[in-house]
Amino acid sequence: MFLKSLELYGFKSFADKTRLEFADGTTSLLGPNGCGKSNIVDAIKWVLGEQSTKTLRAGKMEDVIFNGTESRKPLNVAEVTLLVDNASGILPTEHSEVEIKRRLYRSGESEFFINRSQVRLKDIRELFFDTGVGKSAYSILEQGKIDQILSHKPEDRRYIFEEAAGITRYKLRSIEAARKLERTEENIEQVETLLGEIKRQYDSRKAQASKAARYRELEQQQASIEVDVQLSTVKSFLLLRDSRNDQLQKARLAYDELKEQISIDTEQVESEQSELRRHAETRVAIQTRIQRLEEQLIAKRDQLELLQQRYQDFLRSKDEADARAGQILERIDRDEFELESQRDYKQQITQTIEDLGEKITQHVLQMGETQELIKEHDVEIGGRESEILVEDSKQQELGAKLQEITDLIVVELDRKLSESGYSIQARRSSEQAFLERLERMRNSLAERVEFGKTIGPLLKNKTTDPTDIVKEWNRFLQEISRSIEALAELFSSYRNTIPSFIDELLAPEGIITQKHGIDGELAASRSRSIAHREAIKTLREENHGLAELLEQYRERLTQLKVSLGEHQARVASSKSLIESLEKNITEQRYLHSDAERDAQVAAQRVEEAIEQMSLVREDQVRIEEEKDSLDGQLVEIVEVIERENERLSGERQKINQRYTELNELRGSIDKYTFHIESLEEQIQGVYRNFFDTYGKSLKEFDARLEEDLGDLGQLREQLASLKKQIQGMGYINHMAEEEFAEIKERYDFLNQQMTDLMKAKNDLTRVIEEIKKRSEELFLDSYHKIRINFQEMFHRMFGGGRAELRLMDPENVLESGIDILAQPPGKKLDRLAPLSGGEKSLTAVALLFATYKVKPSPFCILDEIDAALDDRNIGYFLSVLEDFASSSQFIIITHNKHTVMGSRTLLGVTMQERGVSKAISYRMGWEADEEVIYDAQVDTPSNNTV
Repeated sequence: MFLKSLELYGFKSFADKTRLEFADGTTSLLGPNGCGKSNIVDAIKWVLGEQSTKTLRAGKMEDVIFNGTESRKPLNVAEVTLLVDNASGILPTEHSEVEIKRRLYRSGESEFFINRSQVRLKDIRELFFDTGVGKSAYSILEQGKIDQILSHKPEDRRYIFEEAAGITRYKLRSIEAARKLERTEENIEQVETLLGEIKRQYDSRKAQASKAARYRELEQQQASIEVDVQLSTVKSFLLLRDSRNDQLQKARLAYDELKEQISIDTEQVESEQSELRRHAETRVAIQTRIQRLEEQLIAKRDQLELLQQRYQDFLRSKDEADARAGQILERIDRDEFELESQRDYKQQITQTIEDLGEKITQHVLQMGETQELIKEHDVEIGGRESEILVEDSKQQELGAKLQEITDLIVVELDRKLSESGYSIQARRSSEQAFLERLERMRNSLAERVEFGKTIGPLLKNKTTDPTDIVKEWNRFLQEISRSIEALAELFSSYRNTIPSFIDELLAPEGIITQKHGIDGELAASRSRSIAHREAIKTLREENHGLAELLEQYRERLTQLKVSLGEHQARVASSKSLIESLEKNITEQRYLHSDAERDAQVAAQRVEEAIEQMSLVREDQVRIEEEKDSLDGQLVEIVEVIERENERLSGERQKINQRYTELNELRGSIDKYTFHIESLEEQIQGVYRNFFDTYGKSLKEFDARLEEDLGDLGQLREQLASLKKQIQGMGYINHMAEEEFAEIKERYDFLNQQMTDLMKAKNDLTRVIEEIKKRSEELFLDSYHKIRINFQEMFHRMFGGGRAELRLMDPENVLESGIDILAQPPGKKLDRLAPLSGGEKSLTAVALLFATYKVKPSPFCILDEIDAALDDRNIGYFLSVLEDFASSSQFIIITHNKHTVMGSRTLLGVTMQERGVSKAISYRMGWEADEEVIYDAQVDTPSNNTV
């Protein structure tokens, strides 16, 4: 079994779907710090069921979802898929490949899949039990795990030995069995408590059920006698009802006769009262009219007061409108003056803006000219720099030629000197002889000059013989001639020592002449380069001055634009103020028109109020006259109505007396009707009470009404005796029989449950003991093997030394901590605290590989455990790793080049986009006896360096 691939989407920094293909052997996972290498380890732990956010380096579980970058939006889901090869059948499933998937939504919803079928987290964990693989097994070893293995608490390192011993599954079963045993004991206690309570209810309900049966027998006897009593009662009620019906019919006949006589008398009185009602209606109409006239008089007085008030209000409104019109007119004059001032101010600012615009245009043109001049200078500078490059190239060529000619001159000089036999010693000797001879001549001539000075006086002396002088002169000339010949010979000898080839070299077509020509050209080229550089320097200085001038133009242009903006703002403000004033003047004119119109309307309404008051006074006079006339008519009609009322009063008394008799008859009818209805109600009450009491209808026994039911008194005595017996029984639980049946069923069920629970308790106790015994055997067997292997691996990893494992509590193997004693070469045997970081890491790796020799994990992920190892220890580590790579798959996160070179496959993680991780795969191989790196996707050599 080994990892085939890992696919990530939206997990931490892996925003895009990323697939990592793993190979067998050793794989190195590389990348700079912070690129997301450890996120791959977190993804494997997460998909294997890790629930601790601290272990996943997150604040909450939703933090594992890609949270976005400056250029990317956050994702709403994180998904990791792990594909495992199960051809060897290590995992308890029939599939040759097992795909584990975990998915988390930002809402907090989580899903788990095995081969694309949704499962529980528990199913994934149980799938990898006792395989060395899991979120907490020794298949994933990090720096933190090293600290846990080498922790001061020996209990913290038990999980490695338990996983290697294969007792994780047994341990879980033991824990589950213990929990079940605890729950079983709790259930036994609960059942015992319930059984005691149910037993008390069982005895109570049994007694109540017997009492309820006796009660039911007495109740049946009572019901039989109760039927006879109730039928007798109904029979007496029926006889009394028939008697009351006969009396009711007689009263109704007398009532109808008296009612007809009253109707005749009433019609006669009504006909006489119709005329009286007509007079009454006339009286009411007159009274109503008088009342209305009085109301009209009151209304007219109120209306007159209101008109007078309105008259005063209209006068006041007219005065106020006139005053308001005058104030508005003053404001209009003031605003018009302000408007003219603002228009003049706006015109001045507008002219200033036009001037500023012209200045800005002029500055823009000057800036353009300056920029063009700078560009022309830049072009000229570029041209001259090109010329300088040409001259530099030419100088390089001339220098090369000069070097060649110089080398040639040296060669020719050596050759010519060798051919001519030139000797500097001979030249110096000839030169010395020539100079010495020349000095003697100079001395001889000096003597002769002195002799010449003496000849003059001798020639003047008459005593001096001229022949002696001539002889002396001839001797001098002969000496001179001999000296010149000797000097000529010496010069010839000296000239022969000078090489003749120098003239050839100095000839116009000679090499030295060519050299002088190249020197001249080189000097001229350098002069031109210097001239160009001087010109460039001048142009750049001019450009610097122009740039400063351009900056001044820009500053001035900025100032002008700022000033322009300020003036434009002032124009806008002035324009806004002008518009506001114009609008205000327009509104004030409207208000002035409204005020004048209000004054006119008020004056018109004053006149209308005067006319209306005059009309109201006329109406008051007319209404008072009509009211006086109606008062007289009312007195006459009241006298007529009083006379008619006295005559009809006697007739009404007769009719009222007959109504009294009619009411008495009506009372008798109502009384008989009530009696009959009461009897009917009592009969129905008997039927209803019987049904309510016994749950069946008394009408079933109506056929017995024609029979002799016996004496009602005796029946009542028998019924009273039965009721007394029933009452003497006290409280009766009518549901006691049903409740007793239920309690009995529950009592029997709990007894059976107690039996089953006791059996389950015994079975669980036996299972726990068997699991404990089996776990101890497996653990001790693995522990002793790992102990021996650890000593061997420690000696190999450290190149010497020794190490031991010790159980802290041998009597309690399944709970005992495991102590580690280590003695690197040159140190004494001691616990791990004094060891260095590298020694601790190497000790943890030794323990890991010792465990692998007992039960290798199909794959192992090592997260920078080689960080603290030096080159020597890395060598030990890699040699051991190579031995185990044939049976296990290793994935190492590392920065160590030696570890990388010992791997067959390279996985690179990088961040080409900030905050988003990307993976690259390479495979190490050999080609032409040289190690090369292949692209894992296309299997061809790659130029990438890792």
